[in-house]
Amino acid sequence: MLKPVARGLLAVILLAAIGWYGWQLGPWADGAPGDRAPADFAVLERASTPNQYLVAPPGTTPRAEPDAESPVFPVPPERLRDAMLAVVEEAPRTTLLERSPDGMRMLLVQRSALLRFPDYVDVAILPAGEGGSTVAVYSRSHFGYSDMGVNRRRVEAWLADLKRRIGA
Repeated sequence: MLKPVARGLLAVILLAAIGWYGWQLGPWADGAPGDRAPADFAVLERASTPNQYLVAPPGTTPRAEPDAESPVFPVPPERLRDAMLAVVEEAPRTTLLERSPDGMRMLLVQRSALLRFPDYVDVAILPAGEGGSTVAVYSRSHFGYSDMGVNRRRVEAWLADLKRRIGA
């Protein structure tokens, strides 16, 4: 049997954990619509932590070194945008938070399955000459230092899905 002081301390710890977990789950967790805007890749600067992954075409992120170069798709930007929206719609625990008026830039959040930790993903659909298009994707964890490769795997899976949908 726990002593009264230990029971009180346990109750405080449990209430704090439940409150924090509820904050992660509540409708306020990602802010109100309009609180955030999709990233401007031209001024994007990466954090010093390894819990992020950036894919971009050359010259798109002059202040941030991409982890990989974006593929070029043989379709117009509007078709690539629609395919990306389909990928996002099918991604588990993923919510579209904001979109630019033309829909070519978007901010998303994907939450972890167990503890619902948020990872934010910025996407920009860009023209790539001769009727083609490409995409810049910046995925990063909101909490923690390391992500054990989660952001990289997410971006690579989404790009593979895009290729499959477009037939590239």
